[in-house]
Amino acid sequence: MEAVPRMPMIWLELKEAGEFQFSSRVLQFIKRNYGEKPENFSDALRKLEQLRKAVVNIPRDFEGCNTLKKYLGQLHFLQSRVPMAYGQEAASPVTWQVRVEKAICALHSYLGSMDNRVSEDGMKTSCTHFQSAAGAFTHIRDYYNSNYSSDLIHHALSININLMLGQAQECLLEKTLLDNKKSLITARICAQVSEYYRECIRVLESSDSLSGKKEWRKLLCMKISYFSAIKHFHMGKHSEEQQKYGEAVAYFQLSLSRLNDAIKLGKGQPESIHEALKFTMDIIGGKFNSAKKDNDFIYHEPVPELEALAVVKGAPLVKPLPVNLTDPNTTGPDLFSRLVPLAAHESSSVYSEEKAKLLRDVMAKIEAKNRVLESFMNSLNCDAVDPDVFISVPSVLLEKCAALSVQPDAVKRLVQAMQALSSVYTDVGSNLKDVRSALEEAEAREKTPELTELQNEFKKYEAVHQAASQSNTELHQAMNQHIPNLRLLQGTLEELRNSLPRPQLSQGE
Repeated sequence: MEAVPRMPMIWLELKEAGEFQFSSRVLQFIKRNYGEKPENFSDALRKLEQLRKAVVNIPRDFEGCNTLKKYLGQLHFLQSRVPMAYGQEAASPVTWQVRVEKAICALHSYLGSMDNRVSEDGMKTSCTHFQSAAGAFTHIRDYYNSNYSSDLIHHALSININLMLGQAQECLLEKTLLDNKKSLITARICAQVSEYYRECIRVLESSDSLSGKKEWRKLLCMKISYFSAIKHFHMGKHSEEQQKYGEAVAYFQLSLSRLNDAIKLGKGQPESIHEALKFTMDIIGGKFNSAKKDNDFIYHEPVPELEALAVVKGAPLVKPLPVNLTDPNTTGPDLFSRLVPLAAHESSSVYSEEKAKLLRDVMAKIEAKNRVLESFMNSLNCDAVDPDVFISVPSVLLEKCAALSVQPDAVKRLVQAMQALSSVYTDVGSNLKDVRSALEEAEAREKTPELTELQNEFKKYEAVHQAASQSNTELHQAMNQHIPNLRLLQGTLEELRNSLPRPQLSQGE
């Protein structure tokens, strides 16, 4: 269905702004409240006046939209310093800021509607314009009072927001059809288009907003049925992909019914709508006949009742794009950035004084701590300590090195002695084992008082041998720990000096 003719979109009328003067009020306010010379801001007001003249008859293109946003941003900068809203000290005779924002909404809706949306870029551009329009309407709803105008009441703004989101989702649907996405995804996007338009109709019928929007209602009702038909058509294709051929026939039948409703509601609509409906009828009607024939002659699956078909939940993939009134890329440099209130100057002066006071307090505390530290260091008498003491080898240690130097094989002899001791321990253990065996054999033959005395004596030897085992273990551990130190003492004087600990302060200390 990617080749189906595009449905027309709804756009809002772009109202022209009238002439009005605000420079004199602004200059008077600056003189009274800022203590500045008004003539210093004449150039900024002249540039703002040029922007105002440019938006009176704004061109209906992308550049015109940027000019409107630039003008709105500069008005926002001025309003933040000069209260120009209704009832304020420098109020202008018109509600200028709201009118400009409404113009931005209308221009975005117009630009989104004018593209034929045949190319992928055209669909994306239109989708962005409609989301931007929805964002501007949302900003008006959230930040402005409805007393400005009857078309700013909550109901009217809700209609416009849902309308723009619905049309943005419709552009996304066209892109989805072009990309041949999965049928279930396409059906959910379709369902959300109908939801947005259905919400518009609900608000229209529940308020006084219907007057002047009857044509909107007719077109939206037709679109609801039309996109419902496309939704069920793609659900039928999804059922076919799952080999549920009876269910697919039911969906195609429901799709055909919704399309017939759309055709009835489309009477009196533009020719482009009739072309889209006829094109869609050829596709859906042909698909229904083909699916019904295949099921009747091949698959023979039962066709469920239409009421039993699953409800398709919409997938909202668009959102209002937020309005940023202070983006320098859009508004340009703030024309009134030099305009600082007297109260701000006074607050800045107070802040500077408080900051200096805090710094003085902190510096006084630092000086006090420095004096305490200096007194403590003096009490340690660190200056009297000779640093060279820590890089020389103590005389006692040199004597030990000299004693070991005349015995170059001292470590070797120590190792050999430990090996000999271990060998003696092993031999004694073997002899004790033989004695134990002999005593056990003698006891098996006859137990005599002499044998008992020998056994008691043998237990004493075993206890001594066990104690010797513990002593050998401790001796081996001590030897393994100190042999590296002995070898260090036998080494060169430079190696010994480098191994000694030295007092050293880190960078942080």
